[in-house]
Amino acid sequence: MSAFIPSYAEQNESRHDNPVLRQEPYSPSEQRKRWEVRAAQWRAREIAQLVFGGVSDMGLTGIRGRGEVRGLLRLDVPFDDLCKHHDREARFMATVLTDPVLSAVPLLYVIGPEKH
Repeated sequence: MSAFIPSYAEQNESRHDNPVLRQEPYSPSEQRKRWEVRAAQWRAREIAQLVFGGVSDMGLTGIRGRGEVRGLLRLDVPFDDLCKHHDREARFMATVLTDPVLSAVPLLYVIGPEKH
């Protein structure tokens, strides 16, 4: 049997480790960096509500403590017309670049139409 796939005879409930329980807790520094991303998420939502007229749903995936991109933020916004959407999207990104919170925490934004 492969070293990566234990045989049935080797499996013993008393030795079975739960991978969730084995996860090391985040250090205070890592926790602080994750909360920076969360703060940026809510700041971006606030700006999107002002620029697009609302946000029906959002989701944040791939939170990272450091790096070029610290997460992917999906924002579902009202969609009327493609030209208006592009104009609003450009205003949103211009605001993001000048915002002190969002410029310090680089996120990848996915702005799509809200689901009806």
